[in-house]
Amino acid sequence: MSAAVKLLGFVIVAAAVACAALLALNRDPAPKRVSHLAIAPGASVRQAHPLKVTGTTMSAKEATEAAVEDGIHPDLVPLPESAFDKPIARYRAYATGQARAVIRAADRRDWAAARDHWLLMGAAYGAFGELESEVTGAIARHDGAALSAAARRLPAAVRKAELSPLDYATRAHEILEDAQRDLFSVRDTADGVVATRKVMATLHDVLAGRGSVLQQVDSRLTRLERALEQVRRAHGGWPARPTRGERELLTGRLGAALEALAGVPGALETALPPKVPALK
Repeated sequence: MSAAVKLLGFVIVAAAVACAALLALNRDPAPKRVSHLAIAPGASVRQAHPLKVTGTTMSAKEATEAAVEDGIHPDLVPLPESAFDKPIARYRAYATGQARAVIRAADRRDWAAARDHWLLMGAAYGAFGELESEVTGAIARHDGAALSAAARRLPAAVRKAELSPLDYATRAHEILEDAQRDLFSVRDTADGVVATRKVMATLHDVLAGRGSVLQQVDSRLTRLERALEQVRRAHGGWPARPTRGERELLTGRLGAALEALAGVPGALETALPPKVPALK
């Protein structure tokens, strides 16, 4: 073999080695394994007592799979009723404080404060039976003795009131809905916003990650709060009769807030929706 041929063969081998080296250097490195907090137990981990979806004997995972129709999964997994234990407990503690404030206001014969604190209790409306009528009637009549007697029964009533997950989920919407339907005053509406904010705060962790309802409600309530404060500043206090323009402003903002709040119960569903029967 001639020296030229040998030299050509050496060049070809050297080029092949160089190309292989370049490919190895430029190849994307193997992905690194990054440790992270698991959001659910792995397949090999078994829970001793998996939570059941209300009205079924299924776990949340089983319920989701059962709700699949035509390969489409539901947007949200139904919540177990136990998800509402902490929110309702937090609300009871808050409402008990407001009930005690009603007692103090009644003893001072401060009717405006008594009404404020009664409305600030918010989510407990309708859970007190005859006691509710006694409190509201005494406030309306400015009957100090009757209000003091009824108010002293409120803290115990708050602790014992039946508040189911369904009731609590809908109250976040109904507090301000009552204000709209019953044409509450500007001050009453402001109390309703505060009470709604409190209920939403107790539900924050439950609603987190279940769609955009939290962000929508916060945005709409903030706009309503700004409108209420604008009216209050214009009158140097809560007006008995807002102007036509102010009423239109508040009505619009209130309607928008209610539209957002209407999404709360659906995001807190504890049961599977009924299956749509197949067309034959």
